[in-house]
Amino acid sequence: MSRFFSGGKRNREASRDLKKRQKEERLRRNRELRARGIDPDMMDAPAGEGAALPEVKLEDIVIGVAPQSRRANFGPTKLFVGGLGPQTTEGDLRTFFSRFGELVEAVVIPNRSTGQSRGFGFVSYMSSAAADEAIKGMNGVELDGHPLKVNRAEARPSRY
Repeated sequence: MSRFFSGGKRNREASRDLKKRQKEERLRRNRELRARGIDPDMMDAPAGEGAALPEVKLEDIVIGVAPQSRRANFGPTKLFVGGLGPQTTEGDLRTFFSRFGELVEAVVIPNRSTGQSRGFGFVSYMSSAAADEAIKGMNGVELDGHPLKVNRAEARPSRY
């Protein structure tokens, strides 16, 4: 129980009855508004002075689309290269992918214990267009007897 005086049982009952009547009135008003085609949730005025939204024709709607993606010219574009053989080096990767554009880096991810390739690496291009051409030109092509899988690198998920 509360330490402060609450007004007694009769006061609580009166307050509960008042809230119940207000809720019933609100529900009745909302039903009437919906019957007239007005959404009570979208109204500004609580007294029911709202009107239905104006009709909008499909021809009046204009959708703007950017001609290029926002990532087009923002720094290097990193590609994931999967399916590398154990003998593939960074030099092999660099020479194999350099024909599509200016490379920023080419990295083969090594196994910590053996030092050989783990089977994947990353290639970064200065422009997004060169990266897209490399994806089209190198996806499925064989390097050292292994078919490559090339696509845009995704951000590493957080471990914690």
